[in-house]
Amino acid sequence: MDVKSNFLNGFIQEEFYVEQPPGFVDYKYLNHVYKRKKALYGLKQAPRSWNDKLSKFLIENDYVRGKLNNTLFMKKFKKDTMYVQVYVDDIVFGSTNLSLCEEFAKTMQGEFKMSMMGELTFFLGLQIKQYISFYFSWF
Repeated sequence: MDVKSNFLNGFIQEEFYVEQPPGFVDYKYLNHVYKRKKALYGLKQAPRSWNDKLSKFLIENDYVRGKLNNTLFMKKFKKDTMYVQVYVDDIVFGSTNLSLCEEFAKTMQGEFKMSMMGELTFFLGLQIKQYISFYFSWF
């Protein structure tokens, strides 16, 4: 999944002001600035703000953050498990049950503006080959 406008989804904790941008100048109040309520794309607060919002949403929906990798979230469903790996504005997810993947995609698209990118073939420089097997083996 790819998050559309991910950095515009997060609220910031700090007080943050910007000058009036070209094309949006209010000539009646030339000396005024705008107080930002949401993170601004390109600033260091933006990814942190987005990650906080997404993490909070996942945890509220019973996902558990990985102990060694805090960008990995897991959720148990009886004998199945759902895995969610977050990398900035990309989300890679998988499960031992296809219906859990479909449910996750529906839930995320209902909460955030996201697009499905299709089957994973490359991620962080790694080539991914997927296949369905009747057993799972972890190395």
